[in-house]
Amino acid sequence: MKDGTHPWTVRVIYIVPADTQPWLEAKQRATECLEDLQWFFADEMQRLGYGPMTFEIARDGEGSLVFYQIDSDLAPDDFRKKYWNNCKNAVGTHRLRDLDYVTVYFFEAYSIYNGAAGSRGWHRGRGGEAFISSLHLKMARREWLTNSNGYAGEVFDWIDSEPMKDNTLSWNGRGPTLGDVSGSGYGVVAHELAHCFDPPKQVKGQRGPQGLLMGNGCRGMRGYFQPDLTEDRCFLREEDAAAFSKNGFFARRRLRPKSAAFPDQP
Repeated sequence: MKDGTHPWTVRVIYIVPADTQPWLEAKQRATECLEDLQWFFADEMQRLGYGPMTFEIARDGEGSLVFYQIDSDLAPDDFRKKYWNNCKNAVGTHRLRDLDYVTVYFFEAYSIYNGAAGSRGWHRGRGGEAFISSLHLKMARREWLTNSNGYAGEVFDWIDSEPMKDNTLSWNGRGPTLGDVSGSGYGVVAHELAHCFDPPKQVKGQRGPQGLLMGNGCRGMRGYFQPDLTEDRCFLREEDAAAFSKNGFFARRRLRPKSAAFPDQP
């Protein structure tokens, strides 16, 4: 890579459709989210007996997250449909697609009114690709995790200019509070990222925000950060941890200190 990073790391590509304003906080928020999720995987791997193994973030020579912004000629509606194909096509013209990495694509196209906030991830080559609407990243906010207030009537310009209704952000069983919403945002990113590390096939049938990361338990990620504030929980299966322990992306890492997303942190 021209930026000097090496494979077996996780990098981010941010795609902005035509006639769309980029989200100025995207790089900062992606950095925060990935750094917090490094700790989630390390803690869960430790709990399951494999030691504090986790993924490594691709950083440049100054220690900053490797973050590519691509301006696309396609309209937002194109990314609300087959977003994974259009993300791949967008990076292909820039020769950025490299399956020796895990690449997280955040695309700036969603609608909170018709449920268009897609996400999916998969293992490819040695690495993998996760395609995630930026709305999930916008909701994964450290400062919301401790907030048990509802969001009805609130205006978040970086989501929409209209006041939120009491269920605007709670589709697919996400909770009614800002803390619930934030936890589900983290959980979606973690779930799709984990697909890139080639976990075993998941069992079907799990419901609700209490349980497996690779099931609907990803919506309960708030319980990992703030267990005293919610009964929601999110954890790895032993089978997933066993697979990750043999994956080249996982090793013991020197991580930055835990952030304010965790209790008793500055």
